[in-house]
Amino acid sequence: MSLLILLPIGMGLLLGTQTAINSRLRAFVGSPYIASAISFTVGTLFLLSLTAIKEGLQLSISGPWWAWLGGLLGTIALTTNILLFPKLGSVQTAVLPIFGQIFASLIIDQYGLFASVQTKLTWIKLLGLLLVLTGVLLTVVEKNGSNQRPGHVKGLLAWQLAGILAGMLGACQIAINGHLGQIQHSPLVAASYSFASGAIILWLVCLFKRHSFTSVKATFEQGPRYWWIWLGGFFGALYVFGSAFLVTKIGTSQIVIFALFGQLSASALIEHFGLLESQPKPVHFQKICGLIILFIGVIITKLV
Repeated sequence: MSLLILLPIGMGLLLGTQTAINSRLRAFVGSPYIASAISFTVGTLFLLSLTAIKEGLQLSISGPWWAWLGGLLGTIALTTNILLFPKLGSVQTAVLPIFGQIFASLIIDQYGLFASVQTKLTWIKLLGLLLVLTGVLLTVVEKNGSNQRPGHVKGLLAWQLAGILAGMLGACQIAINGHLGQIQHSPLVAASYSFASGAIILWLVCLFKRHSFTSVKATFEQGPRYWWIWLGGFFGALYVFGSAFLVTKIGTSQIVIFALFGQLSASALIEHFGLLESQPKPVHFQKICGLIILFIGVIITKLV
């Protein structure tokens, strides 16, 4: 059991680096949609390969219409995160969607949305949500001081709200993919469909917007120095596969909590040291306290 806990921590570390990698890929290809499409395509190839080896490529077309929206919601959430990273930094890009995800998941559980198991909201869970909100505020408010232009502060607020919305969509995607996994009798098949449909949607968006793909060729020509910019989709797919593998062994809550620990740790390290060619921003004491309080709030909402 103790050794298995290391797996979701490692998965969280990879997830924490995914947005930084995809943001750097976006800088090369010149479009967040192309960067997201590449990420989804890489993840799709990995998951389809696993599915073909383990279970075979079979998809049952049944279930409610909303059961097939996971890929669409995932494309919006991932593309939003790529846009957020250069605006807000690694830590805010991590914590704001986390708050949105926790908030939306409590609503989904309260009303049993997307055919999920209905779990009543308790005062303890509300306390956990309040701690999550407090942690988020501690990590984001101090940089929006009075010395900044009002227009700049409003612009940051818009991006921060977009981050929360991306997290809410991510929570919906998890619930939808969970139900699709039940329909298909395989969470791996559901994840493969979600990634594949997301990739198709994003490539169609790129074609509709008439993006030039010459930058993709130029990115390949960068050589081995930037080999890591293609790993974002693989890391995302590995997280999905790891979650499906571990859920029956240590439980969903354990996966969420320990993966979150890894994700927050990676985000703080990336932002503090400017890893993966990101802009360095010192992670000071207040922000560290905010991350700790946020983490405690997530533990309360997931375990109590």
